[in-house]
Amino acid sequence: MFWLHEHQRVWSLAVLVLLLIAFAGPWSFDLINVPSEYSCSAPFIRLKGDFCGVPLSGTWIFLGLVGQFISIVGDFVGGTMAVAELGRGLPVLLASALFLPFFSTVLRILPRDHPRPQMLHLVVWGLAAVSVVWWLLLSPAEWLPSPLWGRWLFFGLALGMLVVEAVLVVSRRPWRPP
Repeated sequence: MFWLHEHQRVWSLAVLVLLLIAFAGPWSFDLINVPSEYSCSAPFIRLKGDFCGVPLSGTWIFLGLVGQFISIVGDFVGGTMAVAELGRGLPVLLASALFLPFFSTVLRILPRDHPRPQMLHLVVWGLAAVSVVWWLLLSPAEWLPSPLWGRWLFFGLALGMLVVEAVLVVSRRPWRPP
């Protein structure tokens, strides 16, 4: 435990590098319908049935989520969306939580004079883990190994870092006998 506290900046930098690698890797496919008697040419990959797909990186998905978020906020502020309709933006907000750990980890690496808010990192990684579970529940067919290694790297990192952050928060509390 002591090593984790002492070298927090070093392992946070390693996590940031892994996050960047995960975001650069493929997370999803842009599908097109190509009958199975025809071949898929590069950069497309033959998927199930009559579909081919080109891999989309996590960065590409992040930019799409930012656009959707801006659209939802614009509709709400502009008065074309009622408060009751804000629920349709919930999937966008949950998916956006996938990218919060990047910003939280950058804040952890930057030098500051006051102590870093450990609970913030736990909450951010918790939101990312909830988003991971939500994504997996929406697409149970994609639980099997696939060429979407960027997404799987992030999923493993999010669940692992949630455990590490929880251990760090618990280990900072003074022990009191029962």
